[in-house]
Amino acid sequence: MSPRLVLQFLGLPQLHLDDQPIATDRRKTIALLAYLAVNDSDHGSQHYSREALSALLWPDYEQAKAFSNLRRTIWEVHQALGEGWLIAERETVCLNTGTAIDLDVANFLKLLAKSRQQAEPKLRIPLLIDAVKLYRNHFLTGFSLKDAYSFNEWAYAEAEDLRGKLAAALETLSEDYPAIGEAEKAIPYARRLITLDPLNEASHRKLMEVYIQAGQHSAASSNIRPVSRSCARNWGLTLSRKPVHSIRESIEAERKQSGFLLKSRSRPSRQNTTCLPSFPPLSGGRRKWIR
Repeated sequence: MSPRLVLQFLGLPQLHLDDQPIATDRRKTIALLAYLAVNDSDHGSQHYSREALSALLWPDYEQAKAFSNLRRTIWEVHQALGEGWLIAERETVCLNTGTAIDLDVANFLKLLAKSRQQAEPKLRIPLLIDAVKLYRNHFLTGFSLKDAYSFNEWAYAEAEDLRGKLAAALETLSEDYPAIGEAEKAIPYARRLITLDPLNEASHRKLMEVYIQAGQHSAASSNIRPVSRSCARNWGLTLSRKPVHSIRESIEAERKQSGFLLKSRSRPSRQNTTCLPSFPPLSGGRRKWIR
C-alpha cells in the first residue's frame, strides 16, 4: 500500500504520514505545503514558479536570499515527509499528484459541492454533517508568518471564504432538519451559526425560529435577554429596540397559536449605543442589531 499524507489546515495545522503525526517547528515548511495544497484544491494541480513562492514567503528579502531560503525550505519538506511528495524543478515547484494526499479543505469543499447536487433534504443532510465535522476551526487558526504579509493576506482571504461556506452549510442544516420534521436536531447547528458572528441578527432569528419549530417556545424567548447582556458585556452596546420587538412579536404569535402566552416584560431601555468598534469583516456578517 502506498503511503498516505494527511494535511489538516482547518484549525491548528496538523500533518500525518500513515497515521503518524509529523512534528516540524519550521513555519515556512507548513506555509509552503498549505499554499500548494489549498491552491491545488481550488484551481486544480499547478506548477508554481520559484520566483512567486520566494516573493510570497520572503517578500522583504533580496531575490537571491529569498531563493536560497526557498531551496532550504524545500529540503526541509523532503526531510520531514520523505522524497516524492514535492516535485522541485529548476524553475517551478508543485505537489506530486501521483501520491495519496488527503487534504481536509479539499474534502470539505467536495462534500459541500455534493450537497448542492441533492434536491432532497434527507440526502443533503448527511453530506453537510460530514462537512461541518471536518471544520475543526477556522483555516490556519493560530498560524501566521511574522515576515510574510503576502502569505498572511492570502491565508486570511482563504479563511474568510471558508468561513462563509461553513455559515451557508450551517444555515442549510438549520432549514433542512425542520423541513423533514426533526427541528430539534437543527438546534446545535443554529447555535454554531451564531458563534461565527454573534452580532448577526439573522443568525439569532434563525435560532429562535428553530426553537419554535422544535416546540421550545420558552427557549426561543429566553434567548433574547442573554444576547442583550452579551453585547453589553463584551462591547458596551445596547441592541436596537426594533429587531428585539420584532422577534418577540414573532414568538408571541407562535405561542398564541399553540395556546401559550409570554409573560409581559418591561420594555428595553431607550438608551442607545455608540458605533460598533472596527473589526475585520466576517463573511456574511452584517451587524444589523446595532443602531
